[in-house]
Amino acid sequence: MERLNTARQEPTDRRRARGDESRKSIIEAAIDSIAHLGLNATTIETVAERASVSRSLVLFHFKSKNRLHAAVLNHIGSQFSQGWEEILARADMPARQRLLALLDYDVRFALAHPRHLAVWQAFWGEARGSTLYREIEFPRDQRYMNDMHALLLTLAEEGGVDKADVAVLIKGLEALLFGLWWQAHISPQPDHEAVGIRAVRTYLAAAWPRHFAAR
Repeated sequence: MERLNTARQEPTDRRRARGDESRKSIIEAAIDSIAHLGLNATTIETVAERASVSRSLVLFHFKSKNRLHAAVLNHIGSQFSQGWEEILARADMPARQRLLALLDYDVRFALAHPRHLAVWQAFWGEARGSTLYREIEFPRDQRYMNDMHALLLTLAEEGGVDKADVAVLIKGLEALLFGLWWQAHISPQPDHEAVGIRAVRTYLAAAWPRHFAAR
C-alpha cells in the first residue's frame, strides 16, 4: 500500500512542479513586459508571447490581468523583503549597524534589480496600478518604516536625542530613499551606489551626529 501511495504521489508532485515552473515563467514574462512596455500596454497576449505559452495557460494560472499584476507585485515585493528580513534578523549586529546595513541594502537593491524598479515605477504612475500597489505593497513599505523606527528608538534610548525626532528622521529617510530609487530608474550613474549611500549617511550624521558621525 505504501508503494502504491508513493507511485501515485510522484506524478502529482511532478505536475505540481511543472505548474510552479510555468507560473514563475509567466510572472517573469509579465515583469519583462511591464518593464519594457509599461502597465497599460502589457496585456495577457504580450505576456503569453514573452513566456512562449498560450493565452489560455496564462488565464488558467491567474484568471485575469489584475490577478497577474497582483502576482507580479507579490513576487518582486517578496524578493526585497527576503533580503531586508535577513538583515533585520541579525541579532549579532547592534542597532546602529543593522540600520545602516538596511539602508545600504535599499540603495543597492534598486541598482541590482532595474526591471523590478521599472515595474514599481509603472505601478506608481498609473491610477489603477497605484491602487493595487497601495493594497499589496504599501503594507510592506509601512513595515520597513516601522522597522527603521524601532531601530532609531533603540538608539534614542542611548541618549543625546529626543524620541520625538525619530518620526521626522524617518520621514526624511523615506523621501531620500524614494528619490534615490527614482534617480536609479531615470538616470543611473556609475557612482550612484557610492554617492547614494554617502548621501544617506551624511543626512543621518547631520541629524544625529552623536550616533552617525563618521567612525
